[in-house]
Amino acid sequence: MTLANRSTAPRIPGLVKAGAVTITFGLVFDLAEHSFGTAAATSGFSVGEHAAHFVVLVGMVLVLVGVVVDGFRMRGRLNRPERSSSDALR
Repeated sequence: MTLANRSTAPRIPGLVKAGAVTITFGLVFDLAEHSFGTAAATSGFSVGEHAAHFVVLVGMVLVLVGVVVDGFRMRGRLNRPERSSSDALR
């Protein structure tokens, strides 16, 4: 990617980045728990596996909230022709 293309590339919101990092951490945590977890099970899974799944779920929610919040912010920044009153037919 050249410097000229970098300014036109879509911006990734910070909350989405934080959610992606959380999901990655949760997946590594989940892999470790499934591989090396203890046998203390609660309803089929160990407490660590439940915690790892919860971390991934929190990451998914962060990504979703980041996308929705960015969508609401972007709505005000768009220059849509249908909102322009100067081109209206009267």
